[in-house]
Amino acid sequence: MHSRFIHKHPRVGLRRDSERSKRFKETKGYCHRAHLRASQRYDASNPVDGLMKPLVLIASKDPDFFLVFGHILSVAGFEIRLITGDREIASAIAATTPLAVVMDCHPGDRAVVKQCAWLKSSTATKGTPVVSLVAPRSGKLHLDLIKAGVDEIFSRPFPPEQLLAWLHGKARLAKLSRETDSGELVQGDFRLERQTHRTFFKQNEILMPPIEFKLLRSLLGQPGKVFSREELVATAWPEHAAATDVRGVDVHIARLRKRLRASVGSDVIRTVRSAGYAFAPDW
Repeated sequence: MHSRFIHKHPRVGLRRDSERSKRFKETKGYCHRAHLRASQRYDASNPVDGLMKPLVLIASKDPDFFLVFGHILSVAGFEIRLITGDREIASAIAATTPLAVVMDCHPGDRAVVKQCAWLKSSTATKGTPVVSLVAPRSGKLHLDLIKAGVDEIFSRPFPPEQLLAWLHGKARLAKLSRETDSGELVQGDFRLERQTHRTFFKQNEILMPPIEFKLLRSLLGQPGKVFSREELVATAWPEHAAATDVRGVDVHIARLRKRLRASVGSDVIRTVRSAGYAFAPDW
């Protein structure tokens, strides 16, 4: 069900093109400062809190739009990035694996419809949620966006809480692991291919031996769950579980942790004393 307006969206009056261009160049710096201020306001109950803040791409050529919604999302704890060119979105998605793409839509703008249709038809980008914030008096643009495959539409103006609630829901789902029809395990920026035993983080492959792959797959399959050494032995060496020294798991986990830290930049495996190990990127 698509949202309707309740409150008036703040807009700034018309100005000359030169003034708009100057203001647009200032927006990236403004939203970067807003992002730094927001990083000091964490709430443990908020699903976007943690070491890895969800990235939201904002596709717009309107500086006022980016100022308003960029600030709202930054204060809510999201990382934001401005996309101004049609070709930038695909490369940005491939490089960063964003939580969602927010599209600025205006009456008669066929480019956003084509862009949405392309995002939802491409194998590399169709899994990224797309939300369109549609300006008033847009006529059949809503229907065209739905046909193009958009995930959600908000008609402006609307309460910002509605957009934040939608993004928070996506953030909660992003923390869960899911398995694709082809057997790939996806968890956040990680993707594990069962058949080829290949591991990817943000589209970059992490080379590892089969035993470490099996251990990582078990941990990623249930983020936050603490696996005992015995459980991990049964996963990595199922045919020799009874005869395998459970302390050998520590050696392989240490190697896996070092390998992941080099690619991710932080420690994503947590050691729980006397209990075992867990995949916990936000601990």
